[in-house]
Amino acid sequence: MRGWVLVAVVAMVCAAPAAAEVIHVEGIVAAGSREASLLPTIGVDLFDGPAGDALGVAIERRLATLGRDSVPHVQLVAPSLRPDGLVSGRAASSVDQAGYTESRERCVEKKDDKCVRRVRYTVACIQRTVTLHADLRLTRQRDERILYAWTPTRSDTSSWCEDEAGGLGADLAVQSMVESIADQVRLDLAPHRERYKVRIREERDGLPPDLAEQFRSAVHQTRQDERGACARFAAIGAAAPDHGPTLFNQALCAEAAGRYAEAAALYTRARVFAPRAGDAISRGLERVAALAAGAEDVRHMAPL
Repeated sequence: MRGWVLVAVVAMVCAAPAAAEVIHVEGIVAAGSREASLLPTIGVDLFDGPAGDALGVAIERRLATLGRDSVPHVQLVAPSLRPDGLVSGRAASSVDQAGYTESRERCVEKKDDKCVRRVRYTVACIQRTVTLHADLRLTRQRDERILYAWTPTRSDTSSWCEDEAGGLGADLAVQSMVESIADQVRLDLAPHRERYKVRIREERDGLPPDLAEQFRSAVHQTRQDERGACARFAAIGAAAPDHGPTLFNQALCAEAAGRYAEAAALYTRARVFAPRAGDAISRGLERVAALAAGAEDVRHMAPL
């Protein structure tokens, strides 16, 4: 139920080297479960299972922060008020431990500050795996239709020996996994604002000398004036419509300006003429799809 939007969200964190020329983009990413996110109100029911209380509280705490980024969102209300959608589920954890040994060595005799005899010995060790299983759903109350379902599993494996400090306590490990699941549920049930940067393409191969110089200048201009640089890329694209890196940069500029349909068309065209940028183009297409969906959902949720 979470689908491609989550792929796009992950792809949005496009790290670029500090000295690289980039375009900054800000937009609203659609929720992973768009249909659920468009409900007017939702509530969080009591969760079943040994870890259910902790997970239910963590999810409710995340949903209570909606709106802090000024993005329209579903309203969280108490279950007693009969919300349009109700989040429910269960969660349970397990701990598996196994013993093993490790070999150690220590010096038992020194001469002139140098070790001349060592002995080997073994120490007892423990490997522990903490696992959290959850089963979540959001049901639309008027017809009992499940709009969102997810069965996440998280695990944490650590090991230590008797001569070392112990690992993270099992309770703390479970709580960390609970918080991780709650973070994802928040992204699945409401749109959110993203700010990120993407490195532009700098290859000038295939451009005539005068356009190549204009392209180089536009690349450097992105450091101080991204909008002006984008205008120059557009002019270069008009003169050389089949230059792949220019098409990519035009697509990125359209994405930054919120022209998502145009950006998608330019990224698609760039795939033909800039095969070396295939991965970056795929990520761009994923981003603009998520951003276009987010913009559409925000328009739907905006008050009349």
